[in-house]
Amino acid sequence: MRLKNSPEQEVRILLLGLDNAGKTTILKQLASEDISHITPTQGFNIKSVQSQGFKLNVWDIGGQRKIRPYWRNYFENTDLLVFIVH
Repeated sequence: MRLKNSPEQEVRILLLGLDNAGKTTILKQLASEDISHITPTQGFNIKSVQSQGFKLNVWDIGGQRKIRPYWRNYFENTDLLVFIVH
């Protein structure tokens, strides 16, 4: 993790997993958003969440087979990779 000399430290988190694993549900729960109507992610979603002096930039990448070859394009500058298994 890259720690910066600023009052707010940023962390980039990448959520990966197969389709319907729950990545978007986790992302919306982190952002305190409604999870009653979630549709499959086409591409990606990004949310920024403040937590204990950190700005968490959470990237949720779609898990459909046609999107998986593009996952590698999101690894650069990622501090934490979370692979969701359901």
